[in-house]
Amino acid sequence: MPLLGKKSYFCAICRKEIKHKHKPKSEWQVEGPLCGDCYVDQMRKFHELSLKQNCVTCGVEKDVPDLWEPRYQWDMKGLLCKECFDKKEGEYKNLKEYCKMCGKKLGVIRYHPKSKWSMDGQLCRECWDSQKAKMG
Repeated sequence: MPLLGKKSYFCAICRKEIKHKHKPKSEWQVEGPLCGDCYVDQMRKFHELSLKQNCVTCGVEKDVPDLWEPRYQWDMKGLLCKECFDKKEGEYKNLKEYCKMCGKKLGVIRYHPKSKWSMDGQLCRECWDSQKAKMG
């Protein structure tokens, strides 16, 4: 019988008797107390998993510091590798600087298509006028 009525505890992973119990985190999916060694092993395992993530577009697994966060205008969740970020940045730049229909470089005055036209990007004045004549 333990001294002063203390209950003995056993590690949920290695089944050794423990004097000090550590409570596992919920994402580890371990029921019961852990010994110090098993707690450190579980923490190391889950920390290493959080250091690597996949690129959202191409799926390449890289370290988190090597991944880029997408711009808020792109409406994306997750992280991008440098190549995908540069590609997406180029597409976004073209969308903002060139007319969507004729490809002419836009000046200071730009025309946004109406929502019922279901177009992305911006238009020059000639293309906007022709589109309005067609679609209304």
